[in-house]
Amino acid sequence: MNFNGFANSIRPHNLRMFMCFVFSMILSLVVATSMSYAQATFPKDKLSIKTSETIYDFDIELALDDSHRQYGLMFRTELPEMNGMLFVYDRERDLAMWMKNTFIPLDILFADRDGIIINIAKSTQPRSLDRISSKGRAKAVLELNGGLTDKLGIMVGDVIKHETFENTEK
Repeated sequence: MNFNGFANSIRPHNLRMFMCFVFSMILSLVVATSMSYAQATFPKDKLSIKTSETIYDFDIELALDDSHRQYGLMFRTELPEMNGMLFVYDRERDLAMWMKNTFIPLDILFADRDGIIINIAKSTQPRSLDRISSKGRAKAVLELNGGLTDKLGIMVGDVIKHETFENTEK
């Protein structure tokens, strides 16, 4: 029997069952992969942002290497208000981020080697493939909940205080 004869001999009911099986296996793989990204373990730390008015403290996760930076906050469905993720790079350079597989809007703050915020991309569009540029040389990127910088009055020129920038008192 040739392939066409075999294909014609499959009953529609069996074909539907087979296709459902294949679809469920693919879906299981996607869900498992998504869960592994969301459950990735990131080092935890604290940082502060000093504005002209006050100092705000945040609990953060650190993305210190490429394996952590490539996942970031992907697949998360929520982020506590005063939490975020700090992406740290070995040197200052032009940086770009995107929102692929990121399900919540974020404010993305780019900071130079001294921790000074040089650009803020506000309430970025979830799942977008658009490049979000540092618009200058940055050493780190801080992701916070979308709209939080407006709510707290955080602006370009404010300072992120963290050991990454060697700008904290010991």
